[in-house]
This record gives sequence, structure tokens and C-alpha cells, in this order.
Amino acid sequence: MTQVAGVAAMDAAVFTSSDRLRRLEKELRAARRELKRKDKELAAKEEELQALFYTVSHELKTPLISLRGFSSLLQEFHAGSLSQEGRNYLDRIVRNVDQMEQLINSLLVFSRIRVGYEEMEPVDVKELLEESIWELQYLIRETGGRVEAATELPVVYGNRNQLLTVFVNLIGNGLKYARQDVTPVVQVGYAGDEIFHKFWVRDNGVGIPPRGRERLFKMFSRLGNKGGVEGSGLGLAIVKRVVENHGGEVWVRSRRNVGSCFYFTLARRPGRVTRTVTRERGEGK
Repeated sequence: MTQVAGVAAMDAAVFTSSDRLRRLEKELRAARRELKRKDKELAAKEEELQALFYTVSHELKTPLISLRGFSSLLQEFHAGSLSQEGRNYLDRIVRNVDQMEQLINSLLVFSRIRVGYEEMEPVDVKELLEESIWELQYLIRETGGRVEAATELPVVYGNRNQLLTVFVNLIGNGLKYARQDVTPVVQVGYAGDEIFHKFWVRDNGVGIPPRGRERLFKMFSRLGNKGGVEGSGLGLAIVKRVVENHGGEVWVRSRRNVGSCFYFTLARRPGRVTRTVTRERGEGK
């Protein structure tokens, strides 16, 4: 009887385990279906948002083109009939038109950042950095600054144009937000492990106040003291979105009147599911 009871108990346990396993498999299938449905909804919302950005930017650009055209005609043919104050006002209009156009273009870039496997390829970071410096030549000459890069840089897997945007934004900020009477120097470094590539862009600029760092990577946020520094306020938001879409994260260390160091990681083989953590690491460099 004892053996019979033992066998019956084992059969009951097996039946219970099998029943539980079937329930779990059913729940898993349902969860996968729900996740697939949510993915489709998210993709539809992203496409809708892109279409909205495109429409709004087109509608905004049309009057800007007219405003730029008439302003140019005034500057070219009627500047002599304006007072100095009138010419100053006209120059201000032209600068504001340029800034608005830059903002619209940045919004379009931000809305289009979406990485899929078909858009990714091996990217030589050394070549990418050379291209970034070439794009920033005017700013380098204007500020008298220089860019120093690590001699050993990897080949990463990613979207080339988006990664170029990351380096141009971070290096450009290091050149623009310089301290008075201090030659801007921007250093680009690299270290890696089996899972991530880790880069940093360090400058000797004005630094970032602690209260400003929590909103640093949000849209329309500006670095440090923005007086006299042109920009859309979207550069670091774009950097964050690109890095996260490549399976990495971005954070900053900064000290006022010493400089800032922006760190970011890239997954060696980024997948479709990425992390969305953005860190801030103290004030020390």
C-alpha cells in the first residue's frame, strides 16, 4: 500500500506540474501576442509623429524662406537707406531666421532617429572622428581650439550618420562653451570590454552647474552659460537618443570653470531592445 500511495503521489505531482507548465506556456504566448500588438502600436505612433514633424516643419519653413528672401533683398538693395539702428534690427531678424531654421532641422533629425538592423554597418571610429573634425573646421578656426584623439580607436557596429552626429555635437559643445581667455582643448578617449565600447569627450570649458545636469539631456536644454552661444537646445537630446538606440547610455561629469567630460557607451552588437538609463556621475572629472 505504501508503494501504491507513493506512486499515486508522484503521478499527482507530475500532473500538477504539467498542468502548471501548460498554464505558464499559455500565459507566455498571450504575453508575446500582447507585446507584438504593443510593438505595432508603437511603430504606428512613431510613423504618425514623424509625419507630424515633417508637416509642421514644412509649414514653418515656407514663411521662413519668404522672410529670409525679403530680408536679403533689404540688406542688398536698401541697407543704405536705413539708419544704423534699422540695419541692426535687420541683422537681428536674419540671425533669428537662421536660428529658427536650425531648430526645425534639429527637430527633424530628432524625429527620424530610429535604428534597425538594416541600417547598421561596421563603422571605423577613427575615420568617423576625422570626418567630425573636418565638419567642425570653421568652429575650430573661429575659437582657436584643438581636438586631440586617442590613437587606438575601434570599429563599431552602428548607424554611421547618427554616430557622426554624436561626435560632432559633443566635440562642438566642447569648443563652443570655452572659458574666456582659455584656448579650448577637446580630448576624445576610448576604452572597451567584451560587451560595450566606452568613449569620452573631455573639454576644459566653463563646466555645467549641478542644478542644470538633471535636465541636460532633455529637449531644448542648453549647456552652462548660454550667452552668445548659438544652438537649438536639441543637441544632447539627439546624442542621448542615438546612444540609447545603439544599446548604450550617456552621462556627464563636470566641474565649474574646470571642464566637462561626457561619457557614452555603445553595445558591441546592439539589438532592438536597448536600455534607457541616463546617468549623471558626480562633479569630479
